[in-house]
Amino acid sequence: MPSSKWYPWDFLKANQETVNPSRPGVYFFQFCDEFISHIILELMPKKLVDNGNFFKINAAEVTPDWIEDKFKTISLFGNNESYLVIESQNLPLKTKKWLEENPLSVADQFLIFSFSKPSKNFDQLSKKVEAEFIKIEAPRFWEGLQHLEFICNHFQLSLPMNVKNYLLASVENSSYEFFQAANLISLYFPGGTNTKLEYVQKLIRPSKLDHFQLANLFGTKKRSHFFGMISSKDIDFEQLRSLFTFMQGHLFKMLDTSYCEGKSRLSKYDREIQSHAKAWTADELQRESRIFGELEVEAKSKSPLLKNRLRLEYLSSF
Repeated sequence: MPSSKWYPWDFLKANQETVNPSRPGVYFFQFCDEFISHIILELMPKKLVDNGNFFKINAAEVTPDWIEDKFKTISLFGNNESYLVIESQNLPLKTKKWLEENPLSVADQFLIFSFSKPSKNFDQLSKKVEAEFIKIEAPRFWEGLQHLEFICNHFQLSLPMNVKNYLLASVENSSYEFFQAANLISLYFPGGTNTKLEYVQKLIRPSKLDHFQLANLFGTKKRSHFFGMISSKDIDFEQLRSLFTFMQGHLFKMLDTSYCEGKSRLSKYDREIQSHAKAWTADELQRESRIFGELEVEAKSKSPLLKNRLRLEYLSSF
């Protein structure tokens, strides 16, 4: 079963379109997130999309009978319809099982399953189904510039380097944040070449949370600064949830620094943990960890009282 892994920009360098129009068959795509999915799926070949026989269907509606009717029964009218199955992570269990147990030969049609996020179903199907499996990997955290440029290219934006640097420093390294920023800039500065940094700074306020910087701040017992910073920023619940999860892991490492003992070479982060741990008692670390656990629950449930809780933590730190 042919399979391949790509980073988004590498896939588009090697493939100008989502699929090769001269290679019909069954395809499975797994994307790292819905924004990367949107960009790559928009590049379906015009030859395929514009012929009137290409349709989208939600995976929840795909049944074994539907597959047999569309791809195993010879059409009297010779329509040769092709389909893009969106949200394929939601394929019914009976459909998944049918695909695993019934070889599906598609000679002159396209059946494209799109998983908008990582799914166990994709991995399981890749081991049992004869098809082309393509996995689009999430950009690594140090590939922020490539990630940003990939999304800007979708909006046909060519931004000055000072604007790119501002975005990388000011917004979270995520497809969602880059997509929203690029979309907004494209509305005010189509093409992007005349984009002025001072205007972008007014359009897009800094919202990035540097987890390591904040952990360092907290580790040096600058608790008021820590909660003051996150209380003053324009950040959403998911960013806060991610930070609170990270902080619990960080405090656990401070509580038990033995994980460093097996390392031949300590990173700067490891050395900071060892140094900061000396200033804390086990009771203090456990208490703070419980607080971050409570904050994570509030962020996950999108509690409207969370911002007030953060301000209280800030005030109680003095």
